[in-house]
Amino acid sequence: MEEARDEIDDANRKIVGDVRDRMDAVLKVVNHKSRENLEIRDREREEEVKHQFEELFDKKNMPSERGRELAEVMIETAVDIQEDVLER
Repeated sequence: MEEARDEIDDANRKIVGDVRDRMDAVLKVVNHKSRENLEIRDREREEEVKHQFEELFDKKNMPSERGRELAEVMIETAVDIQEDVLER
């Protein structure tokens, strides 16, 4: 049991690191959007990401709707970061 929990803790650390890496890429996108005077939200791209997460979850035999939900959290986190950067 303890070994499994340690594996979960390790996976959690990796997930958070990957999320940070994703948000670092978001910062590059927001810089481009700022220079080009583009809107923060791109609903078409957001839908693409949600669909991508659904497919990735499905391929790993996990519920695709949970993949969509995770994508929504990631997108909202990215939007929050972009808004924070643009407010500075």
